[in-house]
Amino acid sequence: MRATRSRPPFADRGPAGGPPVAGPSVRPRAAAPGRPRRAGGPLSAVATLATLTLFATAPVASAAPPAPCGGVPQITDARGDGHHPNADVTAAWFSEAQGRLQAVIQTDVASWNPAHEDSASAGAALLWRSGGVVRYVRIQTFPAPGTPTYDFGTWTRAGGFAPQGTTTGTTTSDVGGSATIDVPAATGATAGTTLAGPFVLTYDGASGGDLHWVDRAPGGVSPDTTETGADYVVGACGAPAPGAPLPGTPTVPGSPTATASPTTAVAITARRLLVGGGTVKVTGRATPGRAGVPVAVVTTARGRSRTVRTTTRATGAWAVRVPVTETSTVKATVEGVGSQTATVTVRSTARITRVLRRGRRVVVTGRVSPRLPGRVLLLRTDAVRPTRTVRARGGRFTVVVTSPKRGRYQVVFVPTGERAERSTSNTKSIR
Repeated sequence: MRATRSRPPFADRGPAGGPPVAGPSVRPRAAAPGRPRRAGGPLSAVATLATLTLFATAPVASAAPPAPCGGVPQITDARGDGHHPNADVTAAWFSEAQGRLQAVIQTDVASWNPAHEDSASAGAALLWRSGGVVRYVRIQTFPAPGTPTYDFGTWTRAGGFAPQGTTTGTTTSDVGGSATIDVPAATGATAGTTLAGPFVLTYDGASGGDLHWVDRAPGGVSPDTTETGADYVVGACGAPAPGAPLPGTPTVPGSPTATASPTTAVAITARRLLVGGGTVKVTGRATPGRAGVPVAVVTTARGRSRTVRTTTRATGAWAVRVPVTETSTVKATVEGVGSQTATVTVRSTARITRVLRRGRRVVVTGRVSPRLPGRVLLLRTDAVRPTRTVRARGGRFTVVVTSPKRGRYQVVFVPTGERAERSTSNTKSIR
């Protein structure tokens, strides 16, 4: 049993009577003892929606979440990358299905307590960028029988969450449960505003003002990753035709008139795993469908980007092929509206092509793909430590060993900087 802290481990407090405000830095936390982790892999955009479910002992509000516009959420994330099921995000989206702007966060299993018994609170926030500022709406949960609270404000990596007020929301529990949070106009999310680059952060407890991050969606765990969901244009779902005034637009002669963006949503699809590098087909759709609209597809790896351009068909659909030689992210932009970030993971390959004995010396040569720098480890198949380690250059390697033990050997290729996943080669005999 872990000891309970004598005071809440937060750097500062929110407004009087408000929830605690978390501090800035990252410290991922291990899974709670005795709390089994559910196995599972990535889920599809719609069929795999599981909501923010914490294992609650207190009664919680129950209200079905509003559906995402067109049935497609702005954010989808792999199941199982967050180490607590109740804060392992699988999807999130904005919705106006109930006549007002709301944010929905879904997790693997929804319960409404922190997973750790000594955590003063846990939280899940949907963040986006507008007006040059990162804004958020958040649900915070507290030890049983605590009642969830909802707030909104701004966020920075250095300063963390800065609450500006409270809002309202509802939750559902169990597998497929969710948190639905009302997004106030005070966040600047008014008709015609683009909520750009949305992402979700979840945490469970803190130490000395440092939050224990559980999940970032899309992406890994740390707030430092850069993947984002698809942009959302407020008023777009059921909005007027492109160019027509948005709901609430002033109609007084001479007054400013906001108009809907011609493109209101961009979807993207790309394969998740590419073996050996090569080219990847990336497809997508811009809404509403129109022909001839320019599309920019940007592939990024190690901070370097390459752009491929195309145009939409009458349905709004488009397709391109992009070269991918290391693990990369892909994002499409149409008329200033961005898609979710897709990640293409590259798995390397390694092959021993020849084993040549020259007296006491044995020369092992082979190839790796893609042609990335990295270490090549020669091992006997029954050994733990490598016999020899060399560097791969230009997609090739040569290993020279003197008087090696007889047996079957293989190589393990470890690309530098995790630019691709490691691989194990075929085996060859050395006699």
